[in-house]
Amino acid sequence: MRPESIFRFAILSFAVLGMMLAAGCSKEDGNGLTSPDSGGEYMKVFFQDDSLRVYYSSLESFDVTTFKAPAYTENDAIWLYSFVDTILIPPVQGDTVSYDARNLYAYRIEGDDGFSAAVRGYPDNTWDQMDKGYLMVLSRRVIFPDDLLDLPGAYNIKSARNMRINRKIDIVAPDSSSFVRLCDMQTTVVRNNEGQDEDAVPLSDLVEAYISNPGGFNYNVQAIDGYSLSSDLSWEELQTGYWLMESEKTIFTPDSLSSGKYRVKYLEQITVVN
Repeated sequence: MRPESIFRFAILSFAVLGMMLAAGCSKEDGNGLTSPDSGGEYMKVFFQDDSLRVYYSSLESFDVTTFKAPAYTENDAIWLYSFVDTILIPPVQGDTVSYDARNLYAYRIEGDDGFSAAVRGYPDNTWDQMDKGYLMVLSRRVIFPDDLLDLPGAYNIKSARNMRINRKIDIVAPDSSSFVRLCDMQTTVVRNNEGQDEDAVPLSDLVEAYISNPGGFNYNVQAIDGYSLSSDLSWEELQTGYWLMESEKTIFTPDSLSSGKYRVKYLEQITVVN
């Protein structure tokens, strides 16, 4: 599937009208949009330049002892994925299949005291990890079960209050992988396909954040639907590529790399090729 054929699923909720998939850091000075049920405990979800209070009472809970031996003084829990639905982050709709755009983001959970796993130097959670963690309703403690995930204890946040969602791009090397949050990167200004100046992140900077000797490899870029370039890029060619922060697609400056096939939307990963 060509990336141009992918379009975004309509946003149906007024509460998050105007929130669109984009890169960048969540800001704390958002409007504090409130979910329909505005009573009791909540998780404050920061996404784009806004925030949303998601109240526990609006979500389905479960008895944690149904799959785990009783080890706590409380039983009611809520899956972490429940706090980030497909209205907040709509799926990417292909011709016949939709793709979960929540995989394009990193998730940082913070306690009342501001503590998160990042304080100890650990990366944010991925969506796959969020799918396996849960929050204990009474204590507000976040738990990532050891039998499902091998994560350091720093991820099990006490008195969880905030969830910060930021766009990421995976760097997949032959023997390891990681991700880089776009909000951690310096931007530059490039001329986009419409001839307008736009903030962008150099693709080479994303690679250099993880790979120490980037000149010794070739590269490819892959969208969330699996689309990738038909031929790999040299390091020199990758250095001419950028991720456009507003247009949300790649652009390469040489004329030889300017055709539509190089304008990859919904970029999920940069693959490092031997």
